[in-house]
Amino acid sequence: MEELESIHPRLKVVQDLERLGVDVEYILPKADNLNNISLKAILLDPDSVCGKQHTQTMVPLEDAVTAGSKDILAKVFPLMSDQIINQLVAISARQGPIVPIKLTYDQQSIQHILEILLPREVHPAPTGFEQIGHVIHLNLKSHHEPYKKLIGSVILDRLSPKVKTVVNKIGEVSGPYRVYDMDLLAGIPDTVVQLNEDGVSLEFDLKKVYWCTRLSGERKRLLEEIQPGDVVADAFCGAGAFVVQAAMKLGCTVYANDLNPDAVRYCRENAKRNLKRFINNGGSHGDGEGDTNFKPKVEVSCGDAFDFIQNLCTLENPPQHVVMNFPLESTSFLGALRWWPVLEGKNTMQVRKPTIHLYTFARGDDPEMDNLPPRDALEVAVDLVAEGLVPEGGAIKATRYRRSFLNKLGCDVKAREVRDVAPGKVVICVSFKVTNTLLRIMQGDFVDF
Repeated sequence: MEELESIHPRLKVVQDLERLGVDVEYILPKADNLNNISLKAILLDPDSVCGKQHTQTMVPLEDAVTAGSKDILAKVFPLMSDQIINQLVAISARQGPIVPIKLTYDQQSIQHILEILLPREVHPAPTGFEQIGHVIHLNLKSHHEPYKKLIGSVILDRLSPKVKTVVNKIGEVSGPYRVYDMDLLAGIPDTVVQLNEDGVSLEFDLKKVYWCTRLSGERKRLLEEIQPGDVVADAFCGAGAFVVQAAMKLGCTVYANDLNPDAVRYCRENAKRNLKRFINNGGSHGDGEGDTNFKPKVEVSCGDAFDFIQNLCTLENPPQHVVMNFPLESTSFLGALRWWPVLEGKNTMQVRKPTIHLYTFARGDDPEMDNLPPRDALEVAVDLVAEGLVPEGGAIKATRYRRSFLNKLGCDVKAREVRDVAPGKVVICVSFKVTNTLLRIMQGDFVDF
């Protein structure tokens, strides 16, 4: 189109005419059905329109107004301010041509297609989904359920061939294996996925193993707290995304565990495959001198996390970091620390205690529930950890704001928000150091501190 030959691909302004209050009948008096017409106003950059080969002539505002151009622009754009109208008149702006543009099916967004196909009473159409390998995972609202097959078909049609399966989550993550039921909406019934996260290739069955793509950033952040060659323990390892990255990227020795036998199998396979590729490519960590050339190592067990955490103290080289990412029940496993010995001495390997990184759900207090000062979600999470470590019971009402109590034991508590999971409900990561003083109190000693 000749009028747009000199225009930069990024146009200055594109607006729906309805938002500008345009009288469509004034512009298209002969149109038969205005309800099916979508009109856009394109306000072009005069420098781009004129081009370098042309000279832009400014017209005195008085002359432009007398020529009637201001009245025409004001008629076409009744909601546009007088200041902008005057600026347009001053540069000889005029109503441009009406150019019909047809967008093909492939050029339209999934949401736009669904809003055309779905009844108005269920609008807006679903917009969010998670892609895991070749699988699209939806969490449809109840009013979208009757149209789930249609929604799945549209998504599969628009995103294939990379997407081969579309599923909808049924219910919540539950049970000891942290999995959920799913309904196949479109595509092939194959939920064994392959994906890559930060250079690590992973494979697992989405139907049998817990997975959350949104935790990839959290795994990356947690790695920043670990030093090359550290010993790390993961009590709820899942398919092994964090386990494999800690071993490959930092040369860590990682002890992993999960109650789910399918998760354990995939974690072992993922670790074996990635570490083999890493070693074949000549991978190593450190400068190769003395003890600084760290060799990655992964050991995966299948069992109860309480026993796993309890037995970490028996390792010849105990961990510096213990990850407990099971937000629903993590705090209930803190009692396993009670069986760790309190060792005093000069041998740092004997007295070294880890930093625990625990994830838990939390909600801030309702300020109208009682007369106590309300806590935010961070302080609620810290109190949940304190209750798991040193429960308060009997006739004494549980106290609040126990962060200071833990810090007096040398725990150096840190808490931060990880992500939202529901209105007012968030996942919090609470990190704290295990100290001899903490262990002695957990074991029933009366400690003066």
